[in-house]
Amino acid sequence: MEAHQLTLTLPPAPVAVPTARRQVREAITACPTVTAASEAIQTAELVVSELVTNAVRYAGHQPISFVIQFCATALRVEVSDASRTLPRPALPDEDSEGGRGLFLVGVLADRFGTTPTDSGKCCWAEIDLAAPPPAGAAAALSLPTQRSCT
Repeated sequence: MEAHQLTLTLPPAPVAVPTARRQVREAITACPTVTAASEAIQTAELVVSELVTNAVRYAGHQPISFVIQFCATALRVEVSDASRTLPRPALPDEDSEGGRGLFLVGVLADRFGTTPTDSGKCCWAEIDLAAPPPAGAAAALSLPTQRSCT
């Protein structure tokens, strides 16, 4: 099975979010060995948006590293920033404007986590690109215990 990887350095600015979203969409759709449904691509775009938005918020003035690794069956996104502060679970007030990003990542991604690095941290998510579960199977899925990141 052939694997593909794209590595980018993004600015620590809001413009990084649509850039990363576009790159993940283009990388997946341009690969002839990947037969991802549009739902998987939209899921990947939303997960990327949330991870890059968090990095922009906490990166300070340092560039953000963005890595996409994928093959025909799975996509892995890694977003690294210079902040050593690891995301921690929190329940935002219902009126809060933010604090729900990692909850969304946890619901949408098949696997996700955060790894400390020598220069900060890496937040990652993996999305299976295989066929979606049969109808009705979604009700059997459990929600993640991590609700959001502050």
